[in-house]
Amino acid sequence: MTRGSTIKRETATGVALERRMLTRHYWFEWHGETCVGCGTCAKVCPKEAITMRQGRVADGRLVERPGIEIDAAKCVFCGECVLLCPVHALTMTVNGQPEIPVVVWEAFPQLIRGIQIHEDRLSAAQAAACVEVCPPRVISIEGHKSVLGALEAVTSVRVDESGCTYCKQCEALCPGTFSVTSPWEGRIVLNVSLCPPGCRACVDICPTRALTWGDGQVELDKRFCLYCGACENICPVSEAITVQRSAIRHYPVKSSAWTKALESLISIDAAVREIEVKSQGKRRHAAQFLPGVKRSSP
Repeated sequence: MTRGSTIKRETATGVALERRMLTRHYWFEWHGETCVGCGTCAKVCPKEAITMRQGRVADGRLVERPGIEIDAAKCVFCGECVLLCPVHALTMTVNGQPEIPVVVWEAFPQLIRGIQIHEDRLSAAQAAACVEVCPPRVISIEGHKSVLGALEAVTSVRVDESGCTYCKQCEALCPGTFSVTSPWEGRIVLNVSLCPPGCRACVDICPTRALTWGDGQVELDKRFCLYCGACENICPVSEAITVQRSAIRHYPVKSSAWTKALESLISIDAAVREIEVKSQGKRRHAAQFLPGVKRSSP
């Protein structure tokens, strides 16, 4: 492999791109079994290196998962798609360590997300139920077990946030014990009257079980939605499901690259509001240095 060139490789679960530089070794991977075809990566890629591969529905069921195609010649290993993938289907390491270059360069912000767990409030039964209800299976528990192997007392609870979608299933099951902060805000509307009889393709692709099948039709629980749009993409009927992401919670950043990404991911009105807020902040900062303006003490 020529130093600096990008090599595309097939992996056990998807596709990887590898680039070896003099001091940096990039490894970027797409995990097909995790991807839901939401299209977030394709929307934000600044080099248009990612295109969508549609899934296939037959008799109302998902028979072929959607995915993506990556143009190795176009990818610059910036990591924008890695940061914003809601289901962690994209990962990147630099020199063997997880790294998102656009965050390191401060061109993109860290997203505001996380989980707090009050272990002292969690019963053994609740802990076991949370492990089962977690869609990506990232909750693990340790504790004292009976001679028959049943969990009797919880000593620790761990969440692997590298795979957590912050869907709030655990919070709903154990309120007051799990506190989840999701970075995604939006709106989803399900019109079951437009659904083809027996169709549940959206249920098959939903990564958080916000969409379920019950009483012969699709049911929606908005509490668990990531507003990723995977359901809308796979739905065979236009307007049966509509999804709109209105905001992404994040720490402050001054970057035109981030503004451009927001414009492609959230509603135009929401993007304009964020830009206006940033502009007002800049004007207030600049006003502090105008003649006759008294600056506040730090």
